[in-house]
Amino acid sequence: MRSDGIHIPLLLLIALYIISIIFFHIVEGWGYLNAAYFTTTTIATVGYGDIHPVTDVGKVGAIALIFMGISLAFYVITSLGNLRARTVDPHIQKRIETLRDLASLHGGGTKHPELNKIRKKLKNNKIFKLG
Repeated sequence: MRSDGIHIPLLLLIALYIISIIFFHIVEGWGYLNAAYFTTTTIATVGYGDIHPVTDVGKVGAIALIFMGISLAFYVITSLGNLRARTVDPHIQKRIETLRDLASLHGGGTKHPELNKIRKKLKNNKIFKLG
């Protein structure tokens, strides 16, 4: 497992989520569902306002949740982007290069000597009609 993957950011976000639920359950006296609801709307920056902390400790906890939750959410999003760049983009780039090679094989003008040899063979074959 690579240390620059998505695992660490996700684990940190999950840990913050669980700690926040337990915190608001204890400090504000909310049920677990309400604490999870508040945590979700806060981290997602939705903040409906229908549930909000009333104690000073709860308000300080909400402030900490806002800063840590948004930061960790961006960390997860950035890690997903890095993962995509390392895995999906090279695969797509390879397919694009293959399509370019096939297009140049058909139309000519390829810089690859191997493709020029294949093009000549195909041009001489009566089954294929290349330009």
